[in-house]
Amino acid sequence: MNWAQARQILRFKRIDPVPSTSTDAGDLGTDPLASVRATSICIVSGKGGTGKSTVCASLSSMLARTGRTLVFDGDLGVANAHILHDVHPERTAVDALEGRCQLRDVVHPCGEQLDLIAGGSGYAQVAGLKMCELELLAAGIERLERQYRFLVVDAAAGLSHQTVEMAAASDRVIVVTTPDVTAMTDAYAFLKVLVPRKPLSVPQLVINRVTCPEEADHAARRIQRVSKKFLGFEPEWIASLPEDRAAFRCTQRRMPVVRGEEDSELAVALRDLTHGLLEDIGRHHPRGLGRALLHRLREQMRTA
Repeated sequence: MNWAQARQILRFKRIDPVPSTSTDAGDLGTDPLASVRATSICIVSGKGGTGKSTVCASLSSMLARTGRTLVFDGDLGVANAHILHDVHPERTAVDALEGRCQLRDVVHPCGEQLDLIAGGSGYAQVAGLKMCELELLAAGIERLERQYRFLVVDAAAGLSHQTVEMAAASDRVIVVTTPDVTAMTDAYAFLKVLVPRKPLSVPQLVINRVTCPEEADHAARRIQRVSKKFLGFEPEWIASLPEDRAAFRCTQRRMPVVRGEEDSELAVALRDLTHGLLEDIGRHHPRGLGRALLHRLREQMRTA
């Protein structure tokens, strides 16, 4: 199988967009269950260096062509999502957490129908949030998510409490890994921590930086076999992305691959990933990351 054949297998039709809403969720207690909320997609990795942020930047740029999209940089202390969208926000989520403003005040436009909540850079104190801080963040997201069709979380790599809780509360969790044995080991470690927390959906796998479809198949099936044996479930393998210097060149130019090098192999594969994801999430009603996260945190506090 070659890349052209692999892309054809993963290709799906684009679905029609649904209208976005601009209703402000001002009161947490008056939230009808059927209200329109952003579909949340949390992109995670067991370790750094897998290309998670590169995938997130292109995925959010593609989703914005379909409906209004908000990117949340979940790496609050060492953020870089703003770099890949070439913006320089004056305020970040750290300002909101430290009481200098509301979370809605740090929303920064970074493209047509695309907004960003940036994380901070060099803030060790937010590398691990306290429960009250995470609840404050969840409440801020809850007030914003009705204004968007999609909410994409570029989560911090690793197993921090906030990363795992955000993933568990999201409508979709995409674990980005590479065929490297250490990356696969850490991807499994993330699944091992996430699954007992009963995530809202079955985690999905993206194998990045592969040199051929056979390499991707080997990596994905290896993670699936180990997960099936020890965790009792198999993550869904949804895409493989080729090793492509377009990723490096576009990062240097501070732009997503799907905008910087539209005809590259990687850009084509990322578009296919987005189209498939759109078809999948179009079949489900979004729960709302902020609302679901608030519910999870309050349940934990009640049972503590």
